Amino acid sequence: MLVGLVLVALVLAAWWRRPVPLAALSVLWMVVNEPMEGAILFSVTDTRGLTAADLTGLAGLALAASRLMLRTSGSTGGGDT
Repeated sequence: MLVGLVLVALVLAAWWRRPVPLAALSVLWMVVNEPMEGAILFSVTDTRGLTAADLTGLAGLALAASRLMLRTSGSTGGGDT
């Protein structure tokens, strides 16, 4: 099921070119994903850490950041003529 959610997120990221809603949905996912979290991959404390489900939210944030960077770099360049 987690793989399906990642694929849906990638399709939405390709189709939905606005970075702010994508980032907001990614943060929301990291808040509500507790029932699907699974094993802790990287421990911060004995009971807290990074899980595979958290990686989905982090991937969404990375996609939103890359969209934002592409948008800002595309709007400032091109004045060489």
